[in-house]
Amino acid sequence: MSKKAKAEIADESAVIITDAVLAENQAKLDSYEKSIKAAQERRRKVIIESKLYTYDKLSQLYNGTEGQALLDAVTAEHTLIGKLTDSGMSYADIEGLVDSSDDADSKSDDRSADDEFVGQTSFFGDNSYKD
Repeated sequence: MSKKAKAEIADESAVIITDAVLAENQAKLDSYEKSIKAAQERRRKVIIESKLYTYDKLSQLYNGTEGQALLDAVTAEHTLIGKLTDSGMSYADIEGLVDSSDDADSKSDDRSADDEFVGQTSFFGDNSYKD
């Protein structure tokens, strides 16, 4: 066999070997891609479960309030806490304003009519903090 023929056979072998390596690597990449998609789907499910759990806990905290009313209550409280911290109060100071659950139940008759969330902060219905 001539040197030219041997070189062509060697080149052809190298192409076949390279194609096999590339095909094997592509198969690995495809497998990794499937694993990543499966992991992302599991992650998405855990995130949804966590959000639903948090929603249920917030709903319980706000005496079964749901939907837009729950969103409004949480937003109002968050805004109020933001205003209090902006005015210089610490979270410890704000925590001192929160009614304990025992006191809140015994004082529920003394609360203003607009404070619909029994057990929440006593300043929640106070209009002096609203825009």
